[in-house]
Amino acid sequence: MQKVELQPDEICRYRSELQATVAVVCKSFSFRTSAKSCQFLRFIVQRTLSGKVDELKERLIGIELLGREASYDTGSDAGVRVRANDVRKRLAAYYAATTTGLEYSVDIPTGSYVPRFYVYRLLQGGQSDPELPIVVEPPVPGPALLQATELSLLQLALPTLVALFLCMICIRWQIAQAGPFDTFWQTVFQDHQALLYESPLASGAQPALVAVDRLEDTASLFNLAGQFHAGITLTRTLTPPSGSNGILILIGAIPSSPSESVADSPALDRISPVDGSRLVIETTPTGRQIVDRNAGNPLVNPYGRAGLLTIVNSTQRSIHIDGTDDAAIDSLIKTMCETNAFPDELIDSFQDGTITQIVFPMQPSAQAVVFHESLPVTHMAMNGPL
Repeated sequence: MQKVELQPDEICRYRSELQATVAVVCKSFSFRTSAKSCQFLRFIVQRTLSGKVDELKERLIGIELLGREASYDTGSDAGVRVRANDVRKRLAAYYAATTTGLEYSVDIPTGSYVPRFYVYRLLQGGQSDPELPIVVEPPVPGPALLQATELSLLQLALPTLVALFLCMICIRWQIAQAGPFDTFWQTVFQDHQALLYESPLASGAQPALVAVDRLEDTASLFNLAGQFHAGITLTRTLTPPSGSNGILILIGAIPSSPSESVADSPALDRISPVDGSRLVIETTPTGRQIVDRNAGNPLVNPYGRAGLLTIVNSTQRSIHIDGTDDAAIDSLIKTMCETNAFPDELIDSFQDGTITQIVFPMQPSAQAVVFHESLPVTHMAMNGPL
């Protein structure tokens, strides 16, 4: 079996076969958990098959596919690069698991958004197909012999300078290759310290208590912090320490009536997303439910048992993990801490002045529902400038 690259002037002959190949790839295990990665792959393939490779530039992809404004800064907004790297990794995983039955394949070369297409041919008698060029890897040059000479100071320092240069290139490459999971948590732990607030069992004169099983469920968050060489500090109040820039991670319900042992009222107003969020969890006669305050009838709950993730980007950034019940909260924590289950919609969730909410229904076949909106002016004025 020989892997042969299709040249640009030959791609149109294989249009239907390549489209079918992309459809199979998107239904595979490697892609079925990421609708946006499939959308990205289909987008660049369709543009290429239509002869519009000139449109496959980072800014144009960001505008048309990711909904960015025409003036957005591609240097600080890595959305397109992160999405392309995620697709590359998923393609590599797919082809690693699919070793037989391949007729066509597609990949995205590093540093480009124009896909390449390949056809697999079984040749007889060791003869090459004259119509298609063969992909040949360039030979690796052997080590050169070094001559012993009198070394100057620059020559002595040259290996160190080269090593530093390669180290910088390696770091930049690792950052560029980071997927949604790594990018998200690198932002959370960039100050090497996050604050974790657990909803108490009770409040009042006695110190607030936290259920032991809830602390066990959040152990995955502490393990995750260790992977990023950071730490998490437990806090009993919603007031961050003076001078702290760490992101607040809140688990469970935030007290609606703050007491002295939990938080003072200004701090609660400063952290709580209630004034700026579309979705809230309310206690009803039938239990806790997610309520859409923008809906015509907010009492209708279309989500059932579900987890609710709220990310507020105000003066104090916060990540609130809540749910209709403990099982929904625990499931959402596990989803956030697992690379394969992590929702790639969170890649754009840390833009200043925004609030992102995602509903994670407990039904196995249900899809997550995403709301990404700007914080209200009243909320921004109350919290001060970003």
